[in-house]
Amino acid sequence: MNKRTAIASLALLIGVSLSWLLMSVPPSENEPASPDKKRKNEVSFGGGDSKSKRKPGQAPKRREFDPNAIPHERVIVFKSEEAYRDFLAKLGKNGVRNLGTIDQLRAVRIGFDSLADLDALELDPDETDYNYPVTIPENREIAPQDGIVGFGGNALSFLGINTDNSQWGSGVTIAVIDTGISPHLALSNNIQHINLVDLPDGVAPHSHGTSVASLIAGNHPGLMGVAPAADLISVRVANETGSSTSFILAEGIIAATDAGAQLINISMGADGESLVVRQAIDYATENGAVIFASSGNEGATQASSPASNPNVFSVGAVDANGTHLNFSSADPDLAFTAPGYEVTAAYTGDNATSFTGTSAAVAFPVGAVAAIMSESDIPLSAQQAVTILQNTSNEAGLPGQDPNFGIGVLDVGRAMNRDTPGITDLAVASHNYLLSTPQDSTSGLQVSIENRGTEPVFGATVDINIGGDRFPYTVQSLQPNERTVVTIPAGQTQLLSEGSLEVSSSISLPGGSLDSQPANDRRREVIRVESPQGNGP
Repeated sequence: MNKRTAIASLALLIGVSLSWLLMSVPPSENEPASPDKKRKNEVSFGGGDSKSKRKPGQAPKRREFDPNAIPHERVIVFKSEEAYRDFLAKLGKNGVRNLGTIDQLRAVRIGFDSLADLDALELDPDETDYNYPVTIPENREIAPQDGIVGFGGNALSFLGINTDNSQWGSGVTIAVIDTGISPHLALSNNIQHINLVDLPDGVAPHSHGTSVASLIAGNHPGLMGVAPAADLISVRVANETGSSTSFILAEGIIAATDAGAQLINISMGADGESLVVRQAIDYATENGAVIFASSGNEGATQASSPASNPNVFSVGAVDANGTHLNFSSADPDLAFTAPGYEVTAAYTGDNATSFTGTSAAVAFPVGAVAAIMSESDIPLSAQQAVTILQNTSNEAGLPGQDPNFGIGVLDVGRAMNRDTPGITDLAVASHNYLLSTPQDSTSGLQVSIENRGTEPVFGATVDINIGGDRFPYTVQSLQPNERTVVTIPAGQTQLLSEGSLEVSSSISLPGGSLDSQPANDRRREVIRVESPQGNGP
């Protein structure tokens, strides 16, 4: 069998199988740092065990040591070109080393042996920040919950892609800022490579970037991406273990933007929010690029950086049943959720792997935006395509934008068919139970109904069952992409006394109309609470 027409060895490697840099406790910055000569942007740093994070937009503590930061380094972003050039001219004469520059941002990465050398520079605290470790997400700390279902090779079907998508993404340029993209039979050979990190002789790049790229633009029958015809830029910012720094990540964002990327995929994250990364994101946004990033695999209540940046679309992960994965970090501003559990993806050596994590999830909306852009009858910017994707995502979780699900679960088929007339599709999107509190006596089952079709629906009946009691409800009208929430004030006594409550909802369309997606017309589940003091299940 020809090597270019079939995968030589499809070995599903359960789990992401991603390497992770084991970071040692950082030395005091008053201890001398090793001035050993390094390769270009070699990543070498210590790191603490602290998981503390600054909130987006919060000013960093400039002079106080941050345990999340790389010791003996700072990044200065100058406000004026004159000050930037003057600093570079004097650097090297005062025991402080130049470790890298980004001219577009007037940014300098410096290394020093002692805080005395740093203090002697008399830097403006508002222009000075730490350099943080940036890594590919991993799933070591939080195991997926019981009962979840992997995607295997069915992620595209889950997303509603059931037709020939081989030309989707044509004419759209996507940068994958990651560990680099290796040659693979599922990927085009026409990939632009920008390597900001050199690897040791004979050492291959980490497979992470190749896996991500295949979910975006895989073009093999066994490993199809969402937008196979898109043009890829591989921006390698991480070493063979998947480790980088915020300064190098900022370099990657600038390089991707200057290379013409319309969409940027970042399946990496950091605990510390970086000034230079914020500036790089602003630069990319001002030049028309749209950035997506993984929310993180820490199960946190805030996305990691750069996904936490308000100008970045953060993406979380669900399983094949649409269940939020407990390792997928939540965020009040989460944008989307997409497949992120045991997704078949490319792996080094023309193989395949079972890819788990928000790293996988973020690739799908990136490919979807490229598909919307390329298949539109009128020219669309990347931002306009994102808006379409937001409007056609499937409601899930709490009504409206939800910390676990974002605006909704990605539905590429719905987005691509948004202008196709005659589609009737009413769905029971979610159940949520609202418990009364001393501050708010409102309680009851919230049932979210969503019109996922292209035709308005009038007079549909929703049959709601709460603990064996039936409550019929008529939806007077629902326009395409419109959502409504029905609250039935029943069942709280049973829920609190027994700890669980079985609920179900089913939709009947008026006049014998047929629903194009009957599977989402009904929903049945058991609502559970741990204690009466909780504010909800």
